Amino acid sequence: MTKLKVWSSASGIIGLFFLVAAVTGTVFQFIWFYLKAFQFGLYGPPFDLIFFILSIAAMALLGILLIVSIIGIPRVLWLIVAFLGLACVIVAPIMVVIQTGVFPYVFGGWYVLFPMDFIGFWLAAGGALLALIFGFFIEAD
Repeated sequence: MTKLKVWSSASGIIGLFFLVAAVTGTVFQFIWFYLKAFQFGLYGPPFDLIFFILSIAAMALLGILLIVSIIGIPRVLWLIVAFLGLACVIVAPIMVVIQTGVFPYVFGGWYVLFPMDFIGFWLAAGGALLALIFGFFIEAD
């Protein structure tokens, strides 16, 4: 199976840059979920636990993808793991929409109340989506 030329192509370096942004965003969300939501029961016990587990899963998936892509990774694996990381980031807001009817990350007050979660979500979702998109354009050996 051919490996991607991550370090020798412009799209590979840009994809790694967005992957770093996604990992940073998941770390921000993990810190926020741990410090605020999980300890104070912001959404309720089952939702808090699900959001906490999803933030750990997204952080682990995208972090492992970042580390493994430096060594060399097949394109299919890059795309699958980037998609799974993006899915883990997006599931929590979708559950909030189902529970409350409001998407919190477009609501301006969410940034004022919880800036770390707001910035973390957009870094994680945008970075994972753009890493996924640039994964299609990375050249293979």
